[in-house]
Amino acid sequence: MDFDCAIFDLDGTLLDSMGVWDQIDIDFLAKRGIDVPDDYAIKINRMRSSEIAVYTIRRFHLKDKPEDLVQEWIDMAMDAYASRLPLKEGVFTYVRGLYERGIPMAVATSSDRALVLPALKRTGILPMMKAVVTSDDVRADKGTPEIYRYALARINEATGRTGDTRIQPAACVVFEDILEGVQGAKAGGFRAVGVYDQRNRKNEEAIRAASDRYIRSFTELSSDENLF
Repeated sequence: MDFDCAIFDLDGTLLDSMGVWDQIDIDFLAKRGIDVPDDYAIKINRMRSSEIAVYTIRRFHLKDKPEDLVQEWIDMAMDAYASRLPLKEGVFTYVRGLYERGIPMAVATSSDRALVLPALKRTGILPMMKAVVTSDDVRADKGTPEIYRYALARINEATGRTGDTRIQPAACVVFEDILEGVQGAKAGGFRAVGVYDQRNRKNEEAIRAASDRYIRSFTELSSDENLF
């Protein structure tokens, strides 16, 4: 192996969930008599849910409180995460292969823990992760390396690595489907694998250029190969 640990984004990377959020945007704004602007998804792509709520209230001049919007979105998404959303093709096989080879892993996502944990439990991914880091843990958005640094710190803690034995960012690979996530990981000294997701297809070439490797599907990977 040419890396010592792996950090995975959730939505659009491990989980085929981005279409659900497109529909939530449509339904949420339709209840308020608003059509979804073409640039809305792009504007909120890197934000945490609390930041999206503030942005949405300001942009559409809503009277809602940010915390009420976040809860409304969680309520709208809960059933899908808890019972329906599938892993993307090849994900389980690849993650299980890394787990069996003793590669420590974490999930680092901007989604809320109330959605993340039920999905990870249902799909069988959770027991293979040393840590699950969400927007509840790190306030910085995906355009910065903070969430990946925190996830790596949790991996080192969970595996008992201290001092010179700690895994460094250069030996850790981040899997991300959004450009900002790849850029944030690279800014922190991590290696990055860009993962295709239809919602981000307009940025595919930019994600390819920013990544150390780009994949259209996890079926392209074997857990015992060198990624780079």
